[in-house]
Amino acid sequence: MLTSLLLLAAAAAGGQADDPVAPARAGKTQCVVPDQAKKTCVGTTSYKISGNSYEATTRLFLAPTPLITMEIRTRGTVSDGQLCETIKLADFQAGTVYMNGKPAEDATANAVKSQLTAAVAPLDGKNTCTTIKPAENGLLLNELSVDGAVRPDLSQKFVWVSDKDGYKLGN
Repeated sequence: MLTSLLLLAAAAAGGQADDPVAPARAGKTQCVVPDQAKKTCVGTTSYKISGNSYEATTRLFLAPTPLITMEIRTRGTVSDGQLCETIKLADFQAGTVYMNGKPAEDATANAVKSQLTAAVAPLDGKNTCTTIKPAENGLLLNELSVDGAVRPDLSQKFVWVSDKDGYKLGN
């Protein structure tokens, strides 16, 4: 599951087949692996969209005590109803690690990044595309393909949320 979480930044996508980022254009954020009763997400992704290109900001929940999260920024394109990116190890290495909401000290940040980049390294340079599909209980599924092959082990359920919905990172 850790690898799946780490790839959230590269795999996040969203919405209807004709415009997978329509909810993002409306200001919504993906809440990945949501606990709808607790209003928590294992990860969130928000988008800045310009034409067929986007910038995604993904926040990952890594540990509860102390609270450790990471923010990763990626870029991609909307193509044939899918959100596509090339996984770049550099994006994970450039991410910001937070401890209790503040930037972590270098030693902590470096340890977290080392673990994450080790998990992502085998996918560095691979092309990913995400197709949104319906899932059970009102959720959606980010179905991830790596170099054209569907990877169920990296696909994740999500729900679109807005700030007023009160969701936060956690488990």
